[in-house]
Amino acid sequence: MRKCQAERHGEEVTSWVKFFFSALLNIQKQLLTKLNIQGVQAQLAPREKSILIFIENHPGCKSGGIARKLNIPNSTVKRILSGLVNKNLIEKHGIGAGTNYSIQ
Repeated sequence: MRKCQAERHGEEVTSWVKFFFSALLNIQKQLLTKLNIQGVQAQLAPREKSILIFIENHPGCKSGGIARKLNIPNSTVKRILSGLVNKNLIEKHGIGAGTNYSIQ
C-alpha cells in the first residue's frame, strides 16, 4: 500500500483502511461465535448431539417427531430441547402443540 501511495501522491486511503479493519473485526466476531458454539457442542452428551443433528437435518421439527424418530422418551426430548435453547444452539418457534425447532 505504501508503494502505491508513493506512486500516487495525495491519494486518500483512510476510508479504505477503516473499511478493511471493520471487515477484519466482523470476521473475528463471526469466528469467535463459531468457536464458542463448537466448544459448547463438543461438551454435549450423545443424546443431545443426536437431537441437534436431527434438528439440523429437519428444521421445523417438533418434539414428538424427534422422540419417535430417535426412539427417545418425549419427556427426555423436551428437557434436552430446553437445554439446547438455553445454550443458544437451537431456536424455539411457537408455543404449545405447535412448537417447533431449528438451528440457531
